[in-house]
Amino acid sequence: MGANTAKEHHLVPQYWLRAFAQEGHVLGRWRTGAEHRTPVRRAAVARHFNTDPLAEGERRVALETYLDQQVDGPCAPVLRSLREGRAAPGDVQEGAVLDALAWQVVRTQAFRSFDEQVGQHLFPAIWAAEAVGSYEDQLGRPLSEAERIEVFWAAVHAAPDSSILGDPRSALRASIRGFERTRNVLAASGRRLVLLRSTEPLLLLPDSGVALRRKDGSFSLTPPLLPESIEVFAPLSPTCLLISTPRAHHRPHEGLTRKIAAKANVGAAAWCRDAVYRLPSMPWPTSLRLAEEPLKVRPPLLSAVPAQDSPGPTPSHPDIRRDDLRAILEQLVAIPTEPRLPHSDAKKAGWA
Repeated sequence: MGANTAKEHHLVPQYWLRAFAQEGHVLGRWRTGAEHRTPVRRAAVARHFNTDPLAEGERRVALETYLDQQVDGPCAPVLRSLREGRAAPGDVQEGAVLDALAWQVVRTQAFRSFDEQVGQHLFPAIWAAEAVGSYEDQLGRPLSEAERIEVFWAAVHAAPDSSILGDPRSALRASIRGFERTRNVLAASGRRLVLLRSTEPLLLLPDSGVALRRKDGSFSLTPPLLPESIEVFAPLSPTCLLISTPRAHHRPHEGLTRKIAAKANVGAAAWCRDAVYRLPSMPWPTSLRLAEEPLKVRPPLLSAVPAQDSPGPTPSHPDIRRDDLRAILEQLVAIPTEPRLPHSDAKKAGWA
């Protein structure tokens, strides 16, 4: 296959969307309450979402091509066999299922919004920490503890907007690194995949594809994004729900109950960025409402104390284990621009 040169990039793969379609269309509902029949090829898309703006030719769409050929191609038949009841989670290649789920967490506007919001919230603190070191370099001496705190808070309050970094590739790098982190969480010992089915259509599909449900039952976007206790709800069709969970409370033999479907639909409504899709013949759940705005990351409460003699380890990115994906990440290494904050990506990664 050649490179995928389409300008409209699917945030949810077309093979996934087709399970919610009739006659090639899904029914989308937007935050205004408006509903539109949408062709599968136009549902859950964003223009140039995975395009590398600093590359030329096929390299511009290297990540989108990778998703098309190395993720969606191999994963589609595996998820289809689960969706159609021809296999149970233990009967299929678990790696392909985990790849599909992990990418679905990070290939969306919801994840990109999370990454941008975390960056905006942490930028003043990162800027201030760098300012303290810069001030010491200019003075040619270490600052006292009181001076460090004073310079830090002055820099926090005077920090410019994070957009000054001007790195148009950062979001693409974040999705690749986010995939690796998410994949590690989903593959952790003690987690399992549960498949629940119903005899009637009950499930909605958000334009994020999946929803992350916290142990307290909330669908918050606030860091950490993927605590060990997180459950991933993935509606594979209107009648089939796949769940990645560390808990043992789901009972596949009881099937997909209306109560569990309602939880999944609340998650779909919470995690969607713009729209939620459903089978055109399926009614909208009467008690379900879309919020006026997408999920937001709560601003952190900043505090500052003098550095200890033995500071903890610096946050770092996970190793990218797949050669072709690592090559794409290397392509996306930012071209330094001024001003540049060293290590800012790694510091932000500690919140993801």
